[in-house]
Amino acid sequence: MKNPYRLSKQLLPALLIVICPGMTGGADKVPAEKPAPKAVSVGAGEMGVEAVIIEGGPIKADQVVTPDHPPYGRGMVCVECHQVTFDAVTTSTKQFMMNYPRLSNDEVWKKIEAFLPGRERFVLTTVYNNEPTATTVDMVLDRDEKCLYVLCEKGTEKLMHIRENPRICAVHYKGWTVAEAQQNKGAKQEWLSVQIRGNAQVIPPGDPQFERLVEKYKPVRVTPQRAALRFDVVRIRPTSAVYFDTNLSAEKYGIYQQWDRKN
Repeated sequence: MKNPYRLSKQLLPALLIVICPGMTGGADKVPAEKPAPKAVSVGAGEMGVEAVIIEGGPIKADQVVTPDHPPYGRGMVCVECHQVTFDAVTTSTKQFMMNYPRLSNDEVWKKIEAFLPGRERFVLTTVYNNEPTATTVDMVLDRDEKCLYVLCEKGTEKLMHIRENPRICAVHYKGWTVAEAQQNKGAKQEWLSVQIRGNAQVIPPGDPQFERLVEKYKPVRVTPQRAALRFDVVRIRPTSAVYFDTNLSAEKYGIYQQWDRKN
């Protein structure tokens, strides 16, 4: 007697097609619709701009926003919604710059000039033996040469550092703070800064440029004669600068702007 449960070789493939339509030769599966990304409101920050977080896919650091990207609040950054793979070249600041409208190189420099009208206080960072040192100095901008000058006491640590390693970084900043707001409720909520990277050169009193540069600096505590006895001039030639200004948001530009020396 034949086994009633034994299937013939002809019937088995047909049965598999009916039972497993996703296999080769079966009916196409209808893909399930992906649920829409969930939007989560995270409220407003100090500037009162409402932010909505929408979970997005992973991206690389050098990607720019696409035309069909969902709307996002001013000042939001990619890492709030995406996992970003950063590298040693593209930083979060550069990524921010790429995804907001940018000023021309000359326009950024004009902003920097306006931010440094006279002698301005900077934090200057020098590095020696892989150890950074930050000090405060007053710098004067030479608009024609696009350089900065500072008088430094002879024998100071930063001068010895610069002679060994001329690469420097310096930042000048101002802006609203919580402490200021507690004292003055009408204080404008704005932040401005310029971060400069470049090369520094120590110019001693015996150098032919010294007197001319001291005149540009216009010391107020000492006479030029005393300056020659007491100071060296440091000439800083910026190679690049990052200008930060929250007021640019109202002008529909990114609040971070890059300047690069072209000559």
